[in-house]
Amino acid sequence: MSTEGLSRNESRRHLREQRRSLATSYAHAAAHSAAVQLSADQLWQAEHIALYLCNDGELDPSRIAQMAWEAGKHLYLPVITADTGMQFCEWFASDPLQHNRYGIGEPQGDPVAASVLELLLLPTVGWSASGFRLGMGGGYYDRFLGNEDCNAALRLGLAYDCQRDDALDLLKESWDQPLNAVITESGIMRFTALAN
Repeated sequence: MSTEGLSRNESRRHLREQRRSLATSYAHAAAHSAAVQLSADQLWQAEHIALYLCNDGELDPSRIAQMAWEAGKHLYLPVITADTGMQFCEWFASDPLQHNRYGIGEPQGDPVAASVLELLLLPTVGWSASGFRLGMGGGYYDRFLGNEDCNAALRLGLAYDCQRDDALDLLKESWDQPLNAVITESGIMRFTALAN
């Protein structure tokens, strides 16, 4: 079902229900496939990678995290700040995490400058072939990505094939930050020359 004619909130609700309805076995296989594809791509050359903890049926990046640690890469998780902003702190496998207001674990280290990050793996509710990303609605990632210090980082949405809906382009707003590429269970789709 297309989201054409639906509002942002209605589209978000529909797409979240769709991804949460995926069989657990399918979700595990999709996460493994995405990790294998990413590790074979030029994007994997990045040494400083920001990602997220799976919370609402998103494509789970935990296999990617494990492969990154095994390859000696540095990983970072988002930390929500008191002023409704977001920053990233380095995440080590042995670190205890503290739950934020949404019940999502956060590392307790010092935040890193946005310019340190080379690759950002973004949770994605919906996406289109133009590189539009529909998020959860809090605007945290769009505000962070709007920071000019973050311009060098490549933005890779993690999503399922079923979350693609090109009708979402009708919902774009001026503050929406585009993706360079999306990785799903079936491959990596690049949207801009930056993601070559």
